[in-house]
Amino acid sequence: MKLFSESLQSELDRKLELIPLEGAYTVRYYEEAIKILIMGLEKLKTYLIKYKFKDKNEEIEFFRYVKPMFAGKLIYYTEIYNIETNKPYGPKKTLRKYYNSELLKLKTFFDENQEFYRYYRTNNRCLEIGFFIQYKY
Repeated sequence: MKLFSESLQSELDRKLELIPLEGAYTVRYYEEAIKILIMGLEKLKTYLIKYKFKDKNEEIEFFRYVKPMFAGKLIYYTEIYNIETNKPYGPKKTLRKYYNSELLKLKTFFDENQEFYRYYRTNNRCLEIGFFIQYKY
């Protein structure tokens, strides 16, 4: 599993680097990045369906560290894409107001998920089975 996921991650990173930049990051760039990352998650899912975890520790490792590497990038690019495609036209004041409202949405999401974020970031282990195990052993 580790070898496959590292290889897939490298492949996706190379493909992301090959997306042509048109001066700056554009909506088209984010669209292409999202397509690449969805394809990568599909490959990971297909591999995972056929793969049998050796034990619960390997499964925890996958759902705690490996899958978030892939899903996190997709979430990141999707959020930027949504923010940029919904951006209003208008003067700087309008844009500033829009970006501030988007920042507030992100802060609200963070606040609502702060407990899990803290658990994850401190490498706490007491709830591993509840959060990162999909099958019973």
